[in-house]
Amino acid sequence: MTKTKPQQFNAKQIQQFIADARKRVAAARKNLAVDAEMAYEIAYEAMIKGSLALMLSCGQRPRKQLGHHIAIIEFAQKHLPRCPAETFIMFDRMRRKRNDAFYDVAIISDTEAQEAVSTFGAILIAY
Repeated sequence: MTKTKPQQFNAKQIQQFIADARKRVAAARKNLAVDAEMAYEIAYEAMIKGSLALMLSCGQRPRKQLGHHIAIIEFAQKHLPRCPAETFIMFDRMRRKRNDAFYDVAIISDTEAQEAVSTFGAILIAY
């Protein structure tokens, strides 16, 4: 079974996802001084929302199944070939670390949070 399914192009929906991703990056930047874990999680959400906008703009969306965030990251990597591979390695690491922080215990450093916010903020500018 494929990880994606067709989605009718909807410019308004795509713009809303991009706007939401931008708001999340701004919120993550503001949270850096207060709570690194929260800033990291919000930056991750921004990455997912922005990558989902990319998928939707290509007429696809992830299937609702276990691992759909992995499908979103893989799709973005395939469709953003000029973006360094290290960026997607970081996104996957963020996914795993966010899950650990949410469901178990994981320490997210200020440096990790700052890197996440600045990396995805720079990518989002391209949208």
